[in-house]
Amino acid sequence: MSKLIEVKKSNDQERIAKGKALYYISTRAMGIKKLGDKKGGRQFFSTRADATAAAKDLIAAQATGGVVSVHDAGTVGAALDAYIEKTELRCEKGAISAGHRRNLVDGANAWRDLDANGVPFQAVKCVDVTTALVEDVLLPQFTVTVKTIKEKMNPLKQAFDLAHKLAWCSHVNPVRQVKLEEVKYKGEAAAEAAELERFSIPEIRSLIVAASEYAGSDGLAVSFACQTGLRFGEQAALKWKHLDFDREVVRVRVALRKSAAGTISADIPKTTKQRKRSKSVRNVFLTADIMQRLKAWRLRSRFSGDDDFVFCTSIGTPQQTSDNWRKRVLHASCKSVGIPQLRWHDLRHFFASISLELYSNDLVRVSDLLGHESVDTTRSIYGHWIDDAERDANDADKLNAALWG
Repeated sequence: MSKLIEVKKSNDQERIAKGKALYYISTRAMGIKKLGDKKGGRQFFSTRADATAAAKDLIAAQATGGVVSVHDAGTVGAALDAYIEKTELRCEKGAISAGHRRNLVDGANAWRDLDANGVPFQAVKCVDVTTALVEDVLLPQFTVTVKTIKEKMNPLKQAFDLAHKLAWCSHVNPVRQVKLEEVKYKGEAAAEAAELERFSIPEIRSLIVAASEYAGSDGLAVSFACQTGLRFGEQAALKWKHLDFDREVVRVRVALRKSAAGTISADIPKTTKQRKRSKSVRNVFLTADIMQRLKAWRLRSRFSGDDDFVFCTSIGTPQQTSDNWRKRVLHASCKSVGIPQLRWHDLRHFFASISLELYSNDLVRVSDLLGHESVDTTRSIYGHWIDDAERDANDADKLNAALWG
């Protein structure tokens, strides 16, 4: 019995924007006969009529024993194709963003040409893939961190889940049995070098003053980041209506998000994947200094309406990356005040430094201000900064009394 081949219309915004053909048929579906060494895939047509005619021809070929795809069934490459097809459909339905789709597809394709004992991994039959092959032969070929490898493992795991449904491999997914271990003991020097440095109030003040010498909103962007701790995406998407000067707070409600049409400003989800209230949606206090700077900038800015971006480009659009602020203002300011060159995200650590001092090392309050989902996240990043000499002395006295009376 021949496999039904449906005509579908792509909702890919990138294809629409470029005027590309939208109607397609897919030859990656389960049950379609496959032969040869090329991939099955989507075929696009300018009109539904053209796509329908092609689909009828392929259905007829199936009915008479012909083939419509030339990819070997049962190979890792075919499983990856099936996974990518599913991922693209999820994106078209709006289940995932275009940026997330690209990451998943790139992660899947990263496995294709790895050397599997002398042949490309994608040419290996799924039934012949073992956990040992993945652990001992494939993984050593990645020269990236364990965290990145784990991200690349997810598409492969799901591709083998699909392979199991197609009866291309045994009931046990060999990729899901892979064990990854991070190197925990890197030596004393490496451990000390990895500690995040806590910044002093005078250092932060001097950087803000140096950055303020720059005209426009670029210098203000540095000052704002130091005094609010917003993530780059949150700050870049900030509009004037999100600044409440009466209450002296910034209402963090939006952030930049990548889509097929480009980077856009979008609401921050109010709940996490675990259906808990998102801590990223929050209010952060505004100092008198930063409010004065913001009000002065609004009077000068050509984009000062409620729905305009506070830190926009020269044409009123949101900044796409922090590169301009970092390279043109931040690095130059660091050099002028004699502190090491910083990343943009380090300014968030500046705010954490101030907050820990202001709130007497109250990690719960600092966690709320930074928008961390859990205080455990704050503790893992900044816990080693907490230093209470009086408390340590009292604890030492208590332990001494317990031991020696």
